[in-house]
Amino acid sequence: MENPFDISHEIKSALNRNEPVVALESSVIAHGLPSGVNVRTALEMEEAVRQCGATPATIGLIGGKLRVGLEREEIELLGKGEAAKIAARDIPYAIARKLDGGATVSATTRIAAAAGISVIVTGGIGGVHRGYSHDISADLWELAHTPAVVVCSGVKAVADVPATMEWLETHGVPVYAYRTDEFPAFYSGSSGIAVPKIECADDLAGVLKVAVGGLGMRCAAVIGVPIPKENAIDAGPAIDQAVREAEEQGIRGKALTPYLLKRVGELTGGKSVDANIALLVNNARAAGEIAVALNEDARRRVGFTI
Repeated sequence: MENPFDISHEIKSALNRNEPVVALESSVIAHGLPSGVNVRTALEMEEAVRQCGATPATIGLIGGKLRVGLEREEIELLGKGEAAKIAARDIPYAIARKLDGGATVSATTRIAAAAGISVIVTGGIGGVHRGYSHDISADLWELAHTPAVVVCSGVKAVADVPATMEWLETHGVPVYAYRTDEFPAFYSGSSGIAVPKIECADDLAGVLKVAVGGLGMRCAAVIGVPIPKENAIDAGPAIDQAVREAEEQGIRGKALTPYLLKRVGELTGGKSVDANIALLVNNARAAGEIAVALNEDARRRVGFTI
């Protein structure tokens, strides 16, 4: 069988030199943001990672190849809105069918881990859907089984935050908040749910040294980064209305989150899109800081990697 991995020269070089690398998911390009805005935001996220001293590796599927380190033209291809939405379970089918696809958090985490990249950044992880306790995102199952550091601004705004946090606790997935003591709520910096505070990237490196190196933790660590205060909005009423409309129209499965994000954007007059962009770039910056700190810590300790 032909090797499905296609890792860019830049990413190979960074990994071979043990330099910090951050994986960026591409479902947000293909399905999470409007056309035009999506490509610009993806490039801004990459630049934010670079400014921290790390190398960005945007991950997606191009012609059935698992591309680790998308080129600009490949990001633009996914941004046209025609690419498939690829979760971890969809990877074999997408490879066999030679699909172009935006990788969700679950797919990005699995691909990044296989490529040797420990830090992943997204906007919000999938969760337990509101009103459907049986509808659990594949992201959560991947987090429970794959060692990685996943940087986000909480769960997607359309998910049930308390139920998701309970699921993560039940399955032993550690959750921390970056420079705050509450888990963020995507468009808002506060969910009212207290979690351990990580003051800086070096603190996180120390925690993970114990968790992985000392205790052999084999799941992900979720790092919640609050949206910048000046960009936070109250999207609650719009989300509630979008959820009701989705139920009335019978929208389920993979189509649900893209529909809800688009509808919330319409109902907020674009404010939710602006907030989403701000938190994505801010998360990328935090992920870059964390990747650099973890890399420096690993260099000081022979034989330890996350």
